[in-house]
Amino acid sequence: MSSIEIVSGPWGVASMSVAVQRGRALAAWDAFRDLVARVDPDAPSRLTGWDGRAVITHLASWPEAPLLARLLAEARGRRAPDAAPMHQDDVNARLVDTHRDATAAELLAALDDGRVRLAAAFDATAQDPTLALARTGSQVGPVPLLTQLGAIAYELAVHALDLAPCGAGEPPAVLLDAGVLALADITGALAARHGVRARTGLAVPGGGWGFAAPGTEGVGWEVFPLPPGRPGLPAVEARSAALLLDASAGRRAVPALLARRELKPHNLPGLLALAPLLDHVPGLPGGPALRLTATALGSVGRMTALLPTLTRPRS
Repeated sequence: MSSIEIVSGPWGVASMSVAVQRGRALAAWDAFRDLVARVDPDAPSRLTGWDGRAVITHLASWPEAPLLARLLAEARGRRAPDAAPMHQDDVNARLVDTHRDATAAELLAALDDGRVRLAAAFDATAQDPTLALARTGSQVGPVPLLTQLGAIAYELAVHALDLAPCGAGEPPAVLLDAGVLALADITGALAARHGVRARTGLAVPGGGWGFAAPGTEGVGWEVFPLPPGRPGLPAVEARSAALLLDASAGRRAVPALLARRELKPHNLPGLLALAPLLDHVPGLPGGPALRLTATALGSVGRMTALLPTLTRPRS
């Protein structure tokens, strides 16, 4: 369970102190960087056609893909947040091709540069608090700057699991926990933005995270830690944080996980409150399959869809 025993709102994680958010985000980044230091970049990852180098490359900081610079420009009003979003798959493909010969040392240096830029983005919000909740564009619509910065941990956590065949080893708990929190936070943000009333948990051994949205469009949302044991609210319970993240990212088939009881829905009617979110996020990868999954599982199908389209850390 997270050691942060607080409820945050009305804007989810973005309403926590910047120091708390900064510390968590950088701890997750450092955990990923330490994990990458053990990786064989030439070994195949669990993503078809991608070796370890490709996975790391698309998460690191490169001059041609300055995501954090773009987000800060939007938060400061120098770029419209509703400008056409990047075609992320195309950006990823170009990065992977451009840096296909990067050495292990160059990959680590690019990750170190990304950490510097992430820290600077948090420091900018500390110096100018108006930036914290400024809307920035994402693949699922405008969200606060600090929401996006926190959501980077989700991509780091999922891709840390992708690097297991490359020798990465088990991702540390601090990284997995930050990933689960990001999943809860951004799903709460989407529910709030679309006026969906929901109170839902993501339960894992030792606790997990939950979110609550009031059902009034634009009002905000809360995130809160879950106590250990059976969740006392509509929730998705997973055997491990890694399994929950894998299911959310489409790395594992949800129906099979349900059949083996490795993933358990609690209060399915309550979970189905999140069903309308798919209607607001058109063109999702694997959309038809996700809709079938959603019929059986409610919000897990939605959460499976949302995060992979939101943030691809790019500094």
